[in-house]
Amino acid sequence: MAGPQPQALPSPSYTATIRHLRAFLSVAKHRSFTRAATELHLSQPSLTMTIQQLEDIVGGTLFDRTTRNVILTQEGTDLFPVAERVVDDFDLAIRNIRLTASSRNSCIRVGVVSSIATKIMPRILEGFLASRPGLRVQLREGNSNDVRRLVRRNEVDIGFASMDGPDAELVFKPLFRDQLGLFLRHTHPLHAAAKDGVLRWADLANHNFVGLTLDTATGPILSQMEHLPESIRVPKYEVSTYPTLWALIENGLGITTAPALAAEFLPDNRIAFLGLTDPVAWRSVYIVSRLGRAFPPMVTALVKTVEAELAAISNGHSRITTSGIPVSEEW
Repeated sequence: MAGPQPQALPSPSYTATIRHLRAFLSVAKHRSFTRAATELHLSQPSLTMTIQQLEDIVGGTLFDRTTRNVILTQEGTDLFPVAERVVDDFDLAIRNIRLTASSRNSCIRVGVVSSIATKIMPRILEGFLASRPGLRVQLREGNSNDVRRLVRRNEVDIGFASMDGPDAELVFKPLFRDQLGLFLRHTHPLHAAAKDGVLRWADLANHNFVGLTLDTATGPILSQMEHLPESIRVPKYEVSTYPTLWALIENGLGITTAPALAAEFLPDNRIAFLGLTDPVAWRSVYIVSRLGRAFPPMVTALVKTVEAELAAISNGHSRITTSGIPVSEEW
């Protein structure tokens, strides 16, 4: 017959804090409650109560107190290296986090779609940084899906991109919207066929078309439009970034549609922009942030500078506006 089983020890209550361990280490180092209280900026009664709480937690006496000295008990000796390692690891983690936070406060990380990267950022960054010495800006360019992913993963502080339906992790604040238009070389036959700088979507039939993939802002807009010519619905070329798009257009491989902001300050005078109607299609761009994230003042200042620049560009513009944008959530 089996003998009596050993009684299980009660589960320990792990409520010790860094404050408890730091107090314990200070008393052990100084071998004095008075000197430890001075180092920790505590009253001696408060320090004594903290040590008593820790002794209650570990279930044993940590110090033997005499009239002239304070020495570690066996339990205190066993606890000392563990407490020292935990406090050192905690302090190191805090220092590293502070260094990272300091680095982030001196560097704004921004995810941007190509039109913002090439048409807005070059116009504002020099002035923005002139009054903020030491501040750096890191631009991560991509299509809208890339930007949303960067924001979602906390790889950038803020993003400027289109919205692809509700997202539980992201917040979208309306920034601006612009019409889709046609980009082509001046020598293309459609350029001469335009009336007052405008064509109908139907006029694009049977011309080589360079399309954008569905993970961009433009691709989903075209996919939802009805009665587009076959040459647009099934383009001869399909790309995912604007640099590739412009390279194909500049070399005369076809025509394409892109938002009106991309037409501002075109560097290549061989490329023309025409309006498209029947129907008129709009792209909406948002300030994309991670839900619940607070921004450093410099990020907020950059957003306001971008908003001001777009307000200036859209003033009196027929194809770029900062109003009438579908709202997802308040930012």
